[in-house]
Amino acid sequence: MRSLLLRTLLLLVPLLLLALAYVAWPLSSALAIRDAMRDGDVDVLNARVDWDSVRGSLKASLTPEAIAKLAEDPEAPKRSLWGSVKAAVAPRFADTVIDRAVTPENLPVFLGYRETYKGSIRPALGLKEPPTVLAGTLLEGTQIDKGLSFWKRVRRAVFTSPRRVLLEVEDQYRAGRRFTGTLELRGLTWKLTGLSIVGL
Repeated sequence: MRSLLLRTLLLLVPLLLLALAYVAWPLSSALAIRDAMRDGDVDVLNARVDWDSVRGSLKASLTPEAIAKLAEDPEAPKRSLWGSVKAAVAPRFADTVIDRAVTPENLPVFLGYRETYKGSIRPALGLKEPPTVLAGTLLEGTQIDKGLSFWKRVRRAVFTSPRRVLLEVEDQYRAGRRFTGTLELRGLTWKLTGLSIVGL
């Protein structure tokens, strides 16, 4: 009886470890995409993002109200004449803006991770990194720290199929903004195939 229990445990433990690794795999890919956006790593973004699919999902998810909100000046106390014009015109140009902004070079700028300065793209100034989960410990700044800090911002992670994951993450730089991404396993790579943004 004891040997049967031991054999069962020896079989179940590796299976459990494989299952945990499989669940962590798309989360690791999402973190790699986020780091590539922050660092402006075009090669990683091209390898891990299906740009046509992401542009299509953004176009479908952005309502005219959200697009008009993008065009408004958040500092203005009330809508000016120019603000009204932008709010009226912005929905008509949304597809063009998405086609131009949602590229490996421009998406990090569009989302605020990087900025354009004198014709070049550089890290956005003033983005203060919030404290990580393991700040002040020996593991601060390690992959474990990055992974736990990312997991802390995950609001929902759902496998809709064995090869498809829906992931909703809070933006660490802007309160109230959330990204919902769809990751699909293509070959041996989890790719971002859909994206919607709430709280622009």
